[in-house]
Amino acid sequence: MAANFIDNPNCPQNFLSGVGFQFQLTKYPQVAFYCQSANVPSLNLANTVQATRMNAIPHPGDEINFGDLQLRFLVDEKLKNYGAIHNWIRGLGHPESGNDYNEYLVGEDYDEKTYSDGTLFILDSNFRRKFAVKFKDLFPVTLSDLTFDSTYTDTEYFAADITFKYTIYEIEDLETSTKLSTITAPSVSINAANAAPVLNESLVLNYASSNARFLTIDNSIGVVNPDNGTITIDYADLKTRAVATGSQDSITFTITATGFNGASITDSVAITLPGESVSTSVNRVCIAIIDESDSQDFAVMAGRWAQFRANFPNRTFYLLRPHQGGSDDSITRLRVPAAFLEETDPNTINI
Repeated sequence: MAANFIDNPNCPQNFLSGVGFQFQLTKYPQVAFYCQSANVPSLNLANTVQATRMNAIPHPGDEINFGDLQLRFLVDEKLKNYGAIHNWIRGLGHPESGNDYNEYLVGEDYDEKTYSDGTLFILDSNFRRKFAVKFKDLFPVTLSDLTFDSTYTDTEYFAADITFKYTIYEIEDLETSTKLSTITAPSVSINAANAAPVLNESLVLNYASSNARFLTIDNSIGVVNPDNGTITIDYADLKTRAVATGSQDSITFTITATGFNGASITDSVAITLPGESVSTSVNRVCIAIIDESDSQDFAVMAGRWAQFRANFPNRTFYLLRPHQGGSDDSITRLRVPAAFLEETDPNTINI
């Protein structure tokens, strides 16, 4: 009967890619290994055979033999990765003298100098870290040569092969592991050098991240480099972005970091924009004309004046004083509220 993968609920939706992997050594955290190939080593379980009069019956034993870890990596121009393995082997073998052990090896004690843990990350179809193959007590036993040849017609980049021995390895599912946050969880922060820019001042945003595969900032900034960075936005552009969010006087920028494990984390910074209205008391003279006709009531005039001034709290008004009628300065001759006269000439009118 043919297998029906469509009707099989256990049929995988995505398959493991042979190009998705990364490798790092605990001993050399600053050294990058651009691996071209790597293997999850084989396991061989020892077995015993029970002899019977009919045939031999195999039984599982209690010893596992692990295959070697073999890597092929691109050699950097400064020989940092190649030199690290070279010195490691040189120190372990100390071919020149016993001083090679201390001169070439990194670490404080025997275990740190001799061994190193390492991790081979297996990526899923979206190139996120899916599994971690953790090797215990690695040490190199072979390092391939570098062969130079002047007859190369094209640029050839060196790739070196390493073979590691180790004690044991385990495969960890990063999506369910409780250690996930300590291995690959991203971090991110964003702040503004001037969170309340003045009129026509550019906004300066600073951000920083670690363990991030992608960084994005909203409000039309988009994808940024997953490292420390600075973004400058001129005031007119900043105002346009704020209006697009439905606000005139504020805008919030949120940065999202997505780690190699698929986890995401965000941080935000709120920006306050200055109001567009400015005080007109200094640069504008406002004249108010008093209506002293008999048809106006003092209370109505005073009420309208108070309401009018309340609509323009930042302006200074000058009242035109009405005709006094000869030399008489009495309140009864003028059809104006007494408070108006106090504002026009407080030195001569005393309410």
